[in-house]
Amino acid sequence: MDDPARDTGSQLLQLFARHSRELRAYARLILPSVEPIDDVMQEASVVIWEKREQLRHEEEFLPWAKVIVRNISFRHRRRMVKDRLVFDDELVDRILAEEKEEVSDQQCAREYGALMSCLGKLPEDRRRLILAPYRRDDGVKGIAEASNRTPNSLYKLLQRLRAKLIKCIEAELKQSTL
Repeated sequence: MDDPARDTGSQLLQLFARHSRELRAYARLILPSVEPIDDVMQEASVVIWEKREQLRHEEEFLPWAKVIVRNISFRHRRRMVKDRLVFDDELVDRILAEEKEEVSDQQCAREYGALMSCLGKLPEDRRRLILAPYRRDDGVKGIAEASNRTPNSLYKLLQRLRAKLIKCIEAELKQSTL
């Protein structure tokens, strides 16, 4: 890195700590649920340490680390993809390509607030249903069986609920910018 006299280990650790929130958010864009993020970040820290000699300048750390997090996240995604509710790799690639390099903490907080507000507006049973695929390992088929529905009818219901949630979030965000 820039200053070879400095202890590169502590410098790398500082960079990783400084950018860990952004790296976690980046992994979350790729992964279909939050459960594997800790594993991805732990694996990424090991790879970053092992490849530390590749990093030439401090200001290159975030893009360089994002490539590592991206590769590890996609590896985890491939293991997790069990049902149709997980976006395919091509779509996630397109989303990532359109993502701005840096998303402000304020914007993240606004979006999260809008999501929580809109989830709060849903009836309890609908809120549980829309969150169930992200909390359970047995996927939509298992949820359908537990709720005495066919998987197809559950997919359609989830699709309608997600569309309603997206409209609500967009309205909340639009209202908060006025």
